[in-house]
Amino acid sequence: MTTLGALIVMFEPSDAELARVAVLADCCDLLAIVDNATRPDPRLAELAQRAARAHVVVLHNGDRYGSAVAFNHGLVALFARGCDAVALFDQQCKVPEQYFPLMRALCARMGTRAFLAGPRVFDEMTGSYKVEVTTDGIAVRRLKVRSDAPLQRCAFLSSWGCLVSRAAYVRLGGFDERLFADHVDTEYSLRAFARSVPLYLVPALVLPRDARNTRAVQHAGLRSQPVLPDEAWPQRYYSARNAVHLSLTYGLRFPVALATNRHITSQIAHILLHERDKFARLYDIASGVVDGLLCRLGPLEKVRPRLAAKRAHLA
Repeated sequence: MTTLGALIVMFEPSDAELARVAVLADCCDLLAIVDNATRPDPRLAELAQRAARAHVVVLHNGDRYGSAVAFNHGLVALFARGCDAVALFDQQCKVPEQYFPLMRALCARMGTRAFLAGPRVFDEMTGSYKVEVTTDGIAVRRLKVRSDAPLQRCAFLSSWGCLVSRAAYVRLGGFDERLFADHVDTEYSLRAFARSVPLYLVPALVLPRDARNTRAVQHAGLRSQPVLPDEAWPQRYYSARNAVHLSLTYGLRFPVALATNRHITSQIAHILLHERDKFARLYDIASGVVDGLLCRLGPLEKVRPRLAAKRAHLA
């Protein structure tokens, strides 16, 4: 019998998001709630107590709020408690009812093999699915996915909804904490490809995600990509820096890694067309590109303390 764990990363959740966690606790064998808020959220401890089960644990990350650190914190705890596989979520995920039954069946089918598997991720803001592609390391081909299709080998999996088998974790290790936030799942997918750990898309599963903290814009009557709020400016820095770093790390062996840089150009175009404070926002991206080239990784506060302090002062 597969012991299936779940890990959910939380930061100052709403009441609706807390309610979803309570439901999640009833669906898995072990649940780790990783609290990324600076101070422990008493509501999470109360939720665990209300569950009245030993299988719910709350882990506080404090100011170590990068997603890679949160994932690793929870994965270590759950695999140490005997999980055969762990599913990754955050509070914006709306986990479908069939997620755990289908993943249990998949684990039974795979046995002790190393694999990663995930659902189709639906972005409620853009009204579209995350890009679903397969690759041989050089060429990229978009997948034609039908809900009744069997498992599909794919090139990348979003961390949200991703199931990590114990054997895959042993072979791959944890997420790269130097990346801190953006492209953490991209790096893990590329590492899996390099170490012959297969990635599977489960077409029958769709994971919707809330679009909290983003808003859409229109240009010439056409819907554009979401605009990040002012307080989310570090995401531009991390996205650009980590994309460049992945290109340098994996690009020679797997040219598909170079595709991560396309987002940089789209972000620049988006800023020029839609956003205010263009120079400051472009400077954030340029800083990320430079640090990626120089392999200066880690939290922004350590890599560029003056920039972090200046932006915090203006926020």
